[in-house]
Amino acid sequence: MDEGLAALIAGLAGLAAGVGGAAIGAVATARAMARQVRDQATTEHGQWVRDQRMQAYLTLTQEWDAAHRRLKNLWTRAEDAYYQDSNHILQADIGEIFNTFLVQLEESTTPTVTAFERVAMLGPSEVDDAALGLEQALQELQAVTKDRLQHDPAQDRNTGWDWEPWNASNLAAGRARQVFIDRVRRVLDIPPTPTPQVRAGRGPTG
Repeated sequence: MDEGLAALIAGLAGLAAGVGGAAIGAVATARAMARQVRDQATTEHGQWVRDQRMQAYLTLTQEWDAAHRRLKNLWTRAEDAYYQDSNHILQADIGEIFNTFLVQLEESTTPTVTAFERVAMLGPSEVDDAALGLEQALQELQAVTKDRLQHDPAQDRNTGWDWEPWNASNLAAGRARQVFIDRVRRVLDIPPTPTPQVRAGRGPTG
């Protein structure tokens, strides 16, 4: 082979290798940049979800505490009315007063509905399950209060006002609240991270 032709072929081969290497490098760079953008978007979305959850959890806790206070307030006001009636110093009919309390009782937990729904939408399931426990605890407190308000006070003249139903339900409510707080803390302690990429053609290792 002529030396000039050989040199030309060698030069072309080197040029092709250089172009090919540059192209592969450009593709790798583009892939890395795309992955970085994707990871950043995933992290930012995760942070947004985390912020939304944090606000939803805080709102639910505040609304639950407010509903709990309203229920206890109804219970203690009913107790006061009961003893005033027993001592014949109540300035109104106790049955009418208790009926008014029953109306207030039905409205006492209404503000929590939206807060519970928002937590259910945002999740995750372990927090939603704990929120369900909170909801059931409020319903139980509401139920024992309703039962007491519907009970004829005249039947309890010899026993007095019984706090046991409230105390038992309130103890369970306190436990439900602590479970919710613990689940929330566990979820919010996990920082948002990019979703791991699964390489095609590779099965699990281990």
